[in-house]
Amino acid sequence: MNDIRIPGNQEVQYRIATPGLSTGPICYRWCQEVTDALVGDIIRLMRDTTAGAPVIGFGKSIDDSEAIAYIAELRDNLRAGKCRLLTIHAGDGQLIGLCTLKRNLNPNNRHITDLAKGMIDEQYRGGAVLPAAFYEIATQCELDGVDLVTLDVRAETPAHRAWVRFGFESYGMLPDYARAGGQVFAGHFMMQSVSKLKARAAGVLRAQADVAQLAHG
Repeated sequence: MNDIRIPGNQEVQYRIATPGLSTGPICYRWCQEVTDALVGDIIRLMRDTTAGAPVIGFGKSIDDSEAIAYIAELRDNLRAGKCRLLTIHAGDGQLIGLCTLKRNLNPNNRHITDLAKGMIDEQYRGGAVLPAAFYEIATQCELDGVDLVTLDVRAETPAHRAWVRFGFESYGMLPDYARAGGQVFAGHFMMQSVSKLKARAAGVLRAQADVAQLAHG
């Protein structure tokens, strides 16, 4: 991992090839607050993401009042220590992904954290951006004393298929999980141990790095 992951004081950089897109390393940052400069980038990313695939809690469009309410809630939860916010930036500084981890502060459940929101710009999907994000999530979970990552997702969506491919297992299904556009959608509740998630992410990153090295001779 040392050849592609570069730790820093406030962020971790990955040497990830993104052909035809931004040059330079992809940067992963755990944010302590949502700055005014970050607000517009988050709202843009959320709107772009929901236009192509459903994001938990939102429809295919997000109006200004919904966006403002989400940012306010995110800021409150960060201040209260109830969540973690991971942002992902391309080499040109563009926000291309984010993830929020909902922390369980109950004494008997602190070993569990929930991946509450996760989104990546469509142009950056399918490569190493997601496994690198999972590696950073697992690393932060270790620092927080968390052993298990959970999430819930609408069934048969691209996100659901991605979580399955990455080793998340369903421990329950809710038939009436989401309602949108007059339809009812089922949802899966999924889990994976932090140790397996980190090992799987590291394996994918190493494999992709080997392929890239072979391609460049």
